[in-house]
Amino acid sequence: IPFAAAVTVESLKTMEAHLLPSMSLFPPEAEFDCVGYGCTSASLHIGSEQVSALCRSARPCAQATNPMQAALAAMQHTQSKRIGFIAPYTPDVSQSMVDELEMHGIKVLVAATFNEPEDRIVGRITPESIEAACKEIVKQDALDAIFVACTSMKCARVIPKIESETGVVMMSSNQVLAWDMARLSGVAGEILNKGKLFEA
Repeated sequence: IPFAAAVTVESLKTMEAHLLPSMSLFPPEAEFDCVGYGCTSASLHIGSEQVSALCRSARPCAQATNPMQAALAAMQHTQSKRIGFIAPYTPDVSQSMVDELEMHGIKVLVAATFNEPEDRIVGRITPESIEAACKEIVKQDALDAIFVACTSMKCARVIPKIESETGVVMMSSNQVLAWDMARLSGVAGEILNKGKLFEA
């Protein structure tokens, strides 16, 4: 899906127009148990229901999900009600995500952002920087979990380490999306070394 260089509310909303053309690239005969749309912030601004409706209208699929919808399901699954939030975005984009979580009964006790408006730079934020940010916000309050928003944030390999050292559940956009797609597709079973979410 093409996307503008700058991550703004307006540019995120423009991704909606590309969902149907992108879905049409899958083979016409393909039927899916689940389709995942991989943009956390755009999912919020387009709306989970609209994302699902567009995916289902383009190709046969029993379920559709996205990182924002998956994060809420994962927090419910792990009983995480007091969280820390980390995002790469500018404060206005980040705040709208915090508001969405709190609207669903999740208390965001501490939020941090790398304040990076350019998507190409977001993908260069290192796992070590994300790890340091997670450890810093854990010091500030008693948290059930940390949520690292944005599918461009590369943190899969540091999730087990952060959980081991802090005792707090860590979730990322990519991790919760994979977990939710497996769950909605009826794929069961524990996966080790991918975070407590996959072990719950």
